Formats: sequence, structure tokens, C-alpha cells
Amino acid sequence: MENHTDDPSSLMIYTENLTRDFGGGRGLHGLNLAIPQGKIFGYIGPNGAGKTTTIKILCSLYRPTEGRAFINGLEVLPQNAAKIKQIVGYMPDNFGVYDQMSVWEYLDFFCAAYHIPTKKRESRIRSVLQLTNSLHMIDYQVASLSKGMTQRIGLAKTLLHDPQVLILDEPASGLDPLARIEMRQTIARLRDMGKTIMLSSHILPELAGICDLIGILEKGRLLAFGSVDEVTRQVQENLKISVVCESDEAAGDAKAVVSTLPGVQMPENHANELHFVFAGARSDIPDLLRALLEQGIRVVEFKEDQTDLEQVFLSVTHH
Repeated sequence: MENHTDDPSSLMIYTENLTRDFGGGRGLHGLNLAIPQGKIFGYIGPNGAGKTTTIKILCSLYRPTEGRAFINGLEVLPQNAAKIKQIVGYMPDNFGVYDQMSVWEYLDFFCAAYHIPTKKRESRIRSVLQLTNSLHMIDYQVASLSKGMTQRIGLAKTLLHDPQVLILDEPASGLDPLARIEMRQTIARLRDMGKTIMLSSHILPELAGICDLIGILEKGRLLAFGSVDEVTRQVQENLKISVVCESDEAAGDAKAVVSTLPGVQMPENHANELHFVFAGARSDIPDLLRALLEQGIRVVEFKEDQTDLEQVFLSVTHH
């Protein structure tokens, strides 16, 4: 992808030609990201693609071989590491918990690590537990927590110092469906509070439903960046169209009409629905509907089917 020209001071996360070379083609190569404040960015890629390398550079844990990275306009450099860590809250995919502690003791320990004054700790702990729907766990032993509970406490710990940017590495990994829904709702609440969130995940449907922006990474290179709709439109070669007609007979007539139109492929009707692939331009779709109406076919619904994020990922990465 070509270099962008955004002003890093106007963005919460910004990278310019960011590179970390581990040799043998491994690493991160020329990464350009521009993520505004208050957005959720979904970072997608297979294992070894470079997602965790990106995250560690942004958190001042790795230094890039080339390029630059900025968090809220502040360049990620060793001399700025302390300030960066005040701005960023990082939750890795595996984080340490102390089984012998209660949830209260665990969070109080990290309050001390963040230099939060003793008088403010109780209100801060209760605040982050409430935000993650975990206040009822305040006296639970860490050893007794389920995987979903542990993830929520880990997120609460990440929020203790009230960071502006949250970087969450596989936050839904290993969670059951209910716990994933709860995690997604919590992340959406954090966005509503104005926090900027970078979310790395392999669970693609989860990202499609919550992210404002996505980036698809493979072998250290960013192959696509934008909203889900924008990326879908970039990679989608053929448009999938669904038509709901007034009756089964009307759907059969509609199939006969569209079969004669240029660009229409694989028309199939089931009951009162017609589905087909259109290889023409999106701007020509209204002409398809007009052709049906001119033949007196009563159309209840006419729409373009959305390509899901998994299909986009496979298309972008040529799998």
C-alpha cells in the first residue's frame, strides 16, 4: 500500500512505513495506519502475519527497524516510552493472574504499579469493574474465575489508569458465545466513551459487527485498510443480488427477465426469491430493477447481498 499523508497530530494511532525486520522475510514491512480518535480498528491476519509485532512496537516493547509510529501525536520513541504507557492500555492474549489473590487484591496490586494514590484506588477499582460488568466478582478468588471472567478482569486491569487508547490482542480467544457477546458489548461501551481501540482477532464475524475500520495483514504487509464496506467493495469482483417477489410465479418470471440482461450470471429462484450474480458496475444495479418493473413483475425487496468478512479476508489474501 502507498504511503498516506495524514497528519499524525490529528490521529490517535498513526504509522508511517513501519518496519521490523527479523530476517528471512519475517517481520513487518512498510505498515501505514491512520486511526482517528473514538474508532474501533480490527486487525486481521493469520498467525505470524505481524499483528503482535505491530502491537509491541506501538506499546514501546519493540523498536522498529525503519519507519515511525505515533500515539495521539506522540512519536513512539524510547524517551517517550513512559508517556506512551500512560496513554495506552495493552491487554495481551495471555496475561498473568495471581491465583492466590482475590480480584480486589489483584487490581489493587496493579493500582500500585500504575502509581494510583491509595485514596483513589477503591473508587477506581469499582469503576473499572462496573464498566466491565464484573463488580459482583470483587471478592472472588482469581483461581475460581472462568475464562470469560478472567478476560473481563484482565480488561478491568487494563483500564485502571484510564488510557485513551486500548490495544487488545485476541480478547475473545477461547470464550464461549455468551462471553464473546458480553466482551463485544463492553468494547462498544468503551468506544462510546471516546476511547480508541485496536482489536486483534481471528474471530472474523466478531470484527465485522463492531469495527469502524479493519486492516488485513499477511506476511507482514497490509493488504487492505478501511471500513468493512470499503474493503469489501475494493475486493468484490461480482455483486450478489437478491430479489423477493410477490409470488413464486413472479420469481420465475423475474428469472426469465434477468437471464436476458448483460452481466447477469447464475440466476436461481427458490420459492418467491431470486438470486443472481451481477458482473457489471454497481451504478448499473438500478437498471436491473427497472427492467423487472417494466415487465410488470411485482418486487417486494431488491438488494445487494453483503459479502461477509471471512470471504473478504480469503479474497484479499488469495486463499
